[in-house]
Amino acid sequence: MANVSLKHVTKEFEGNVTAVADFNLDINDKEFIIFVGPSGCGKTTTLRMIAGLEEITAGEILIDGRVVNDVQPKDRDIAMVFQNYALYPHMTVFENMAFSLKLRKIAKDEIKARVHVVSKILDIEHLLDRKPKALSGGQRQRVALGRAIVRKPKVFLMDEPLSNLDAKLRGQMRAEISKLHRDLQTTFIYVTHDQTEAMTMGTRIVVMKDGYIQQFNTPQTLYEKPDNLFVAGFIGSPQMNFKEVLVDKLGEEVHLKFGKCSLKLPHEKASKLEELGYIGKEVIMGIRPENIFDGDATLVSPADCLLEAGVEVVEMLGAETLLHVKIEGTDFIVRVNPQKRVKAGDIIKLAMNPIKLHIFDRESEKTIMN
Repeated sequence: MANVSLKHVTKEFEGNVTAVADFNLDINDKEFIIFVGPSGCGKTTTLRMIAGLEEITAGEILIDGRVVNDVQPKDRDIAMVFQNYALYPHMTVFENMAFSLKLRKIAKDEIKARVHVVSKILDIEHLLDRKPKALSGGQRQRVALGRAIVRKPKVFLMDEPLSNLDAKLRGQMRAEISKLHRDLQTTFIYVTHDQTEAMTMGTRIVVMKDGYIQQFNTPQTLYEKPDNLFVAGFIGSPQMNFKEVLVDKLGEEVHLKFGKCSLKLPHEKASKLEELGYIGKEVIMGIRPENIFDGDATLVSPADCLLEAGVEVVEMLGAETLLHVKIEGTDFIVRVNPQKRVKAGDIIKLAMNPIKLHIFDRESEKTIMN
């Protein structure tokens, strides 16, 4: 098992294109770390540098305390699972799983034993004599995982391994991979653009944008205390609602004003905004869909915070209903009880929970408070 450290790692491609910039990260032994971010943010490039499949331009990568910058991929004691499975089409499942062990000249009996143990864990024992073309996408992914597991590596690297599967199978495989991590007690580093995968699987998550780390923390902390506007909008489904508002002081109270609406802030938030000199300035307010309430329900916020909203789209999801509404010219998404009967075109009353507001600086886009 192993720790992984990246110290000031940078990757530049021809034409002065910087894919990863001054990347610093310490991954503890047995952690399940997720790299998440939009396409082109540098997450796969970072994974490939850890694997040794991509040379680094500057910095150091350490696995178990050993600098591996110049160590060949086969000597790094890592195993990688790719998006496209990368199985040998002319080999059976058994041969695919055993191939790397044969190259290491491991005894035939041990190879057979390892393959059978792993295939039992992954429930693919009955597939050992088949070739990849006779397997479903989910079965191929299990074989790709099995081929990595039989090597008993110090670190597992996974590059969007579930992106080719349908939604139901992705959900099943998320649970399978989480269970594997728990059973194998090995360091996992997993790349995805799907924030649902990141939130449900990772012990800690690296949120990336344009080659830089935006935030590195637990899923719950990222959700509740995002460091900036990008993390707040990227983590959470549906995403956080945003609105430019004016910080105004009315007597002893501090309000957020947008259009005809005025939202009184709790003492702690009001004091901090005043202390930092935001009175009279515009900021960006953020609020999650579950923290906007139906005006007919018991309100957390006072009645003078009721907002008039025009319903534009209703999404019935069974356990919940999402309303796409417009408040003061801005689109919001609201999560409501499925028993609430609303249709497109209705005008409804909503209230926001001021305790749950996130406030961001308009220029830097960094959080002022969570």
